[in-house]
Amino acid sequence: MGQSPSLPGPPGTKFRVIGAGMSRTGTKTFNEALTILLDGPVHDSGIQSLGGPVSQMKTWLDIMELAPKANTFSEKKKLDWLISDVLDGYVATMDCPAATLTPEIMRVFPDAIVIVTTRDEKSWWKSMNNMNEMMGTWYLPLVVLWLHKTQVYGAWRDRFHLIMKWRYNQDKIEEDTLRKHQAHLREVVPPEKLFFYEVSQGWEPLCKILNVPVPDRPFPHNNSKGDAAQTFRNHIVAGTVSWLFAIMIFCMAIMFIRSWLAQRAS
Repeated sequence: MGQSPSLPGPPGTKFRVIGAGMSRTGTKTFNEALTILLDGPVHDSGIQSLGGPVSQMKTWLDIMELAPKANTFSEKKKLDWLISDVLDGYVATMDCPAATLTPEIMRVFPDAIVIVTTRDEKSWWKSMNNMNEMMGTWYLPLVVLWLHKTQVYGAWRDRFHLIMKWRYNQDKIEEDTLRKHQAHLREVVPPEKLFFYEVSQGWEPLCKILNVPVPDRPFPHNNSKGDAAQTFRNHIVAGTVSWLFAIMIFCMAIMFIRSWLAQRAS
């Protein structure tokens, strides 16, 4: 939340980084920093899967549905193709759901390194729980029902619950998810490809990981708590307006039908 979808670069753009940090670990700031350092578009899977091009949203729903049950050779190859297709033209990806599918993305891009944005667990959970409370409200799927791109939210949430159950034996992101997620990454990612990074550290450690020079510009900062709350309010306002418009159209249709029936009866 707090950023706009990004468009892919030319097909075949070298994919270099899997941003495997859990949501609310500075992923949006990390997105902007990588865009600067790698000079290419970054695929924020949270933004792209919920508000990107329709084709990307559909592909992410297919990936999220298939990943937990891809056991056969053909199913794994189909999953590989879907991941390759949705990430083609990007230099990196990050945030959920991609962060929870790090081993699957590594299979498609074996040369990429894995950078895990992290933060203090208590402060992370405070931020994450605030997000859960906003996005988990019972009325959000109903309010945004008539908004074209947000109609996928219900299906996205159901599939993400399945991924959480499959990968971490949890129904949703909980207080110990950050610890479980990072332990999982230490098990599945080769040590020489795994890096942990806090965005509060700024340019130097990130540039060292990527082996690039430190840019002569301030380190970015994005997606504060206020940004997320404002995006949530924007969705509620837009959804409410869409409902008012739908009700107005319905009332006009009823009035037209009643008028037409009255004319036929006279």
